[in-house]
Amino acid sequence: MRQTYYWLPLLLLLLCPACQNDPARKLQKDIESYLEDKQADVAVSVLTDTDTVIACRDTVRMPLMSVFKFPVAWAVLHRMERRGTPLDTLFRLTPDDLKTGTYSPLCTMHPDRTAEVRMDSLLYYSVALSDNNACDVLLKYAGGAKAVERFVHDLGIADISLAAGEDEMHRRPSLALDNNATAPAVSQMFRRFMQRDTLNTDHHAFLFRTLMATSTGNNKLRAGLPAVRSLRMGHKTGSSGRTADGLKLADNDAGFVVLPDGRRYYITVLVGNSMESDSANAEIIATASAMAYESMSAPAGQ
Repeated sequence: MRQTYYWLPLLLLLLCPACQNDPARKLQKDIESYLEDKQADVAVSVLTDTDTVIACRDTVRMPLMSVFKFPVAWAVLHRMERRGTPLDTLFRLTPDDLKTGTYSPLCTMHPDRTAEVRMDSLLYYSVALSDNNACDVLLKYAGGAKAVERFVHDLGIADISLAAGEDEMHRRPSLALDNNATAPAVSQMFRRFMQRDTLNTDHHAFLFRTLMATSTGNNKLRAGLPAVRSLRMGHKTGSSGRTADGLKLADNDAGFVVLPDGRRYYITVLVGNSMESDSANAEIIATASAMAYESMSAPAGQ
């Protein structure tokens, strides 16, 4: 006997508005729609402390570029605790450490290419200023790229590979492809860091402040946020040069946002294989950031 369910169309009508009003689904759809006509591969991840909000191209591994300086600094601080190395430890840097021909405000500050620099300064130069020479000094202290990779994997974050330092990538640009991750893995790193149980209180606070002090890429994630004093944001940027035909391998930004009411979210935008201009790449990241903020800052339940 055939039954006719007259209530089914009514049920569907009742359910569809609920689907349309799901903030996470709407954010995913809006970002995917925005990215449709871009001449670039773009991966976006937004997480909360408990959930995945959106994931665009979430299984694709993309080059990290200088974003990898965040886990390097994290691993360095972890090793410092095990070795009892204080933040004011002095490192004597030589011309072998302060290489020319690479981005290094530290080298600019010391044109004779010799200096005694404290560990906390090296960390600040590497993370907040994205200094390549400082990063390589820290990477050596950490035990190399594979040691940092093991540190991240041991935290439960699998979809990341680290294989080379800045000087190695400078000499062999193809090695930049070997420092890669999915966008969710990068967001997971920031979320794991913000659980505050991997470093002692002083070291966590130091890296937290350093991430908030990042001065590179102010036209990226930060540009998508309103100028609200009680809103806090920490991040790490990364970008490559261009090939002879104008292709940009990577233009990235990732970090955490602490809303005025204390809620947190973690956002990663990785722009790869881009034929867009640098300013257009930055606008892509800033627009995704603005969309995420609008959705994540809405009162709970809306």
